[in-house]
Amino acid sequence: MKKNRQGKRNHYRRKKREEVDIHEKTYSNVLTRMIDKYEPDDEDWMGFKLSNNNAYTFHHIRERRAGGKEEMENGAILTRFAHQFLNYLDLHNKRAYNDYQAIFRQINKNKGPIPDDLLEDIYGMMLDIFYYNDYRISNRELDYYEPFTDARPKTLIKK
Repeated sequence: MKKNRQGKRNHYRRKKREEVDIHEKTYSNVLTRMIDKYEPDDEDWMGFKLSNNNAYTFHHIRERRAGGKEEMENGAILTRFAHQFLNYLDLHNKRAYNDYQAIFRQINKNKGPIPDDLLEDIYGMMLDIFYYNDYRISNRELDYYEPFTDARPKTLIKK
């Protein structure tokens, strides 16, 4: 028996890791349906870029611990770093957190790809947070998350 266990262990060690295409990741059924419905185009609902180390996650608008279910009407498509940043905002800046939650609810009411006026709201929030720091978030936190955001707000500043 030890020989078989050892053989299996070595087999797993010898397996080579394959590169994973970010578009072929396996998500929950609800998140997959949301991606198909809202067509996020390689960025999440907070403007963070999708990448191999920053995959999509499902955000509960009404938290699970408060009875929120994993269903499309209660969800938002966020990348891992956006989700971490939103959790940071939940603890340290309720005003910014609630503003994002309001945008997520509005996106879900539209039941389709994000309209331009909501995209402007999202990028406006990014400008307020990452460039003007209207919400007074610690610079250390902003410096950590900024590389994962989309570059579009920078072009909005130049206009």
